[in-house]
Amino acid sequence: MASVKNDALLKRTVEGSLNYYDNHMGCGTAADKAIAARLGGHSYNVLSNQERTEVYMRNLRNDYHFLDRKGRHTAAFFGARRRKFAPHKWQEIKECVTLQDSHPRENFAAERRAEIQLAQIENSGSFLGFQNRTQQMGHQTMPKRYSISNQRYGLEQEKLRQKLTSKSDWLARRGESATHSASCPNLHLTAPAESLTQAIRSDARKEVSQRQNESAHFAPWMAQNTFTQSLDATAPGRAHAAAQNKLSISRLENYDFAIVRDNNHYSSQDKLTRSDPYYMRPRQGDTYNSVKYNIITNERRWFKY
Repeated sequence: MASVKNDALLKRTVEGSLNYYDNHMGCGTAADKAIAARLGGHSYNVLSNQERTEVYMRNLRNDYHFLDRKGRHTAAFFGARRRKFAPHKWQEIKECVTLQDSHPRENFAAERRAEIQLAQIENSGSFLGFQNRTQQMGHQTMPKRYSISNQRYGLEQEKLRQKLTSKSDWLARRGESATHSASCPNLHLTAPAESLTQAIRSDARKEVSQRQNESAHFAPWMAQNTFTQSLDATAPGRAHAAAQNKLSISRLENYDFAIVRDNNHYSSQDKLTRSDPYYMRPRQGDTYNSVKYNIITNERRWFKY
C-alpha cells in the first residue's frame, strides 16, 4: 500500500521488494501476498471460524475482515462512521427535502382537546359545570344557525307537520279561493310563473336545485359551458325560463306499476313520459345530477318546468 512507511521500507528478496499490506498489518512480496490471498486472505477459516488449522503464510494473513471471529460485522463492512467531510453550512439539500412547519392551529387544536377532556373529567356528572368550566378556559361555543332548515321536503314545507285551527277561523275562511298550496307555499296558483321565479331569486338552494335538474337547453353549439349557461345567456332560454309555471313538488307521480310496466316507462319507451320535462334527464354538465330525485331517500328534487 502507498504510504510514507512503505516508501521508507528498503528490504528486498530474490522475488522482489517487500511491501506493507492491509494497513501495515502484513509485510511481504507481491507473490507471497497473492499466495496468502488464495489461502483465504485472513488468519481464520471462514467456515469453522477457527485458526488452529491455518498455518501457512501467517505473516500476510490477519483477522481484519468484514466479519470477526465471533461473526460480528466490523468497520470494513459498513465503512467508518465518522464523517470524512464537515457538513456544509448552507445545507441546500436539507432545505429542499424538508417540509415546512405545520400551522400553529394544529398545536392549538391538540391543546384545546386536552383542556376539554380535563373539563369532562372534572365535571363528569354535571353538564352545566362542564360548560362553565370550558367558558372559564376561554372556549366559547358559537351559537347555532337556525335560519337554514334542510328538513323540508323539496325545500318547500316540513314533513308530517300537524296543523290545528279553531272552528271559528275555519268558518271565517270557508268559501275563499285558494291562492297557495299547503305543500308548496312558493307556488302561487294565480301567477305560477312569476311566483316560481321569485322563489328562485329569494332562495339560493332552490336556484342550485333548478340549475342541477334543468333539462332544457338552447346551446348554439355542443359544449359544456353552452349547456349550463344557455338559459341565462340566450334570449330563447330566458323566454323559456320565464314561461315555466309547473313545480315538481306539486305533481303526483303515477306509482301504478302495472301501467308503467306495460308502457315500459323505466326504459324511456313510454310516449307520454319520455317527452315530459318532469321525467327527462337533466342537461349535461359537471357536477350535475343524472336523475331528478334523491337516490338515497327517493325524494323528488325541487325544480320548475
